[in-house]
Amino acid sequence: MSMMSEISSYCSKYGIDEEGQRELLILLNRSLSMISLEILKKEKKEVKEEKIEGSKKYKSRKAEEYAEEHGLSLSDFSINEVSKKDVENKVREMTKLKKDNKLEKKESSKEISKEISNESSKEESKEIKKSKEKVICSGINKKGEACKSVGTIQPEAAKKKYCFRHAEDYRSFECDTDSSDEEEEKCLEVEEEKSLEVEEEKSLEVEEEKSLEVEEEKSLEEEE
Repeated sequence: MSMMSEISSYCSKYGIDEEGQRELLILLNRSLSMISLEILKKEKKEVKEEKIEGSKKYKSRKAEEYAEEHGLSLSDFSINEVSKKDVENKVREMTKLKKDNKLEKKESSKEISKEISNESSKEESKEIKKSKEKVICSGINKKGEACKSVGTIQPEAAKKKYCFRHAEDYRSFECDTDSSDEEEEKCLEVEEEKSLEVEEEKSLEVEEEKSLEVEEEKSLEEEE
């Protein structure tokens, strides 16, 4: 079956009219022309390279053998006649280039390692600084004063740090800021009750001290 017959069958199969068939033929011819031009360009380039390659040669058999030992060919040289000395110079250039590349890679890996080390040192110093910073306990003592001990414990769900005395009862020292107004009021009430209890304890302590003083005075008077 010829190309035209195949195209006609294709157009009939997919319901393409005569105008569409003509456009399809134009596109096909244009594509074939472009492909032919690319093939011609490639062939011309290959012929040119063959001519250049054909004009080059080794000056001696030793030069050719030495080049083959080091994986070189005439295309690696820009001159037409290649001597053994030219091959040796090329080998030196290649060796030097390899060394330079290795040194460059080594230096870059050193720089990367140095940057990683510096980042690690910074992170470690930050952690050490954090650990050295003293956090005061957020609890309140029996006298109603802020606790002056170092806060080393942060219980689960707690927002602040506390000393070992106040860690267990941390809920009484915190109020959830995200809670509703009713919960906040309850929290404030609990805090007020606690402060009242502390004040009562203080007053009891004062009364006990006074009673002890009175008893001491009485005992002194009786001795006299």
